[in-house]
Amino acid sequence: MKKIIISLAVMGTMLCSNLETFAAQTIGFVDMSKILSSYTKAQAITTSVKGQQDEIQKMLTEARNQVNNAKTDTEKADLEKKLTEEIQQKNNIFKAEYEKNVQALQDNIFATVKKVAENKKIDCIFRKDNVIIGGKDITEDVLAELNK
Repeated sequence: MKKIIISLAVMGTMLCSNLETFAAQTIGFVDMSKILSSYTKAQAITTSVKGQQDEIQKMLTEARNQVNNAKTDTEKADLEKKLTEEIQQKNNIFKAEYEKNVQALQDNIFATVKKVAENKKIDCIFRKDNVIIGGKDITEDVLAELNK
């Protein structure tokens, strides 16, 4: 019985010391939606993707026209296979480029959030969506750093 009481006392002491540490931490948050809509590099990626989508759509329209203008069924089948492969290759190139750009963008945003948090002596940063009350909004500071 004595061991249980001592164990509980030690655990209680550890819990209280952890709560004091947590209470001393500064909490901040970032509005990722606002960052993505206001960050110039994110806007450039969005514009680029729109252009790529338009290019794929144009390729599809031209391919449909070529297949419809083919004279024989064999010619149509061969043309359809060839054009489908071309469009798929182009789409794969666009997809790889997009993924590379998004990863670089995300890495840049996270590094900037970390830098701003360290400069403002904020210990923990959450997404705005996950904060109900409290915390310091560093969104504008992060945007200013990203867009300079």
